[in-house]
Amino acid sequence: MMIGDRVNFLRRLAVRAACFVMVALLAWSGPLVPSANAVGSESAAEVVNSRAAAELDRVAGAGTSDQVEGAVDSAVGKAKRGVGRVSDEINGDGTLKRVEGAADQLEGKVKRGVGQAKSAAADAGEDIEDSANGIVDSIKDLFD
Repeated sequence: MMIGDRVNFLRRLAVRAACFVMVALLAWSGPLVPSANAVGSESAAEVVNSRAAAELDRVAGAGTSDQVEGAVDSAVGKAKRGVGRVSDEINGDGTLKRVEGAADQLEGKVKRGVGQAKSAAADAGEDIEDSANGIVDSIKDLFD
């Protein structure tokens, strides 16, 4: 591997790590702006989040937002378990954090699985559509 390739690899790795840390901190601390009530029963933050998830799914493929949310939940859960482990070592009261962390990790894994299933279903739907279009084209060619 050449030096330039190593530098680019390290640069990409640093950017990914920084993004991961920022997302984890945001997920850990919750929203930075208190939510206001929007039209209906959803808060403005929930409306924005659902629209952002829909746009991410539209751009990057079905289920992507669930996969990202699952990865964040899993990372937060792992961090909580670590905090619980350290709290146990210091003063013996970290069991709750460890249980919360394990639950968050499980929730993250489930969300990632849901996202992967949505992605697979969308891919299967596209394959069926392509096959149907191929059949229609073959029938048109038969009559031409």
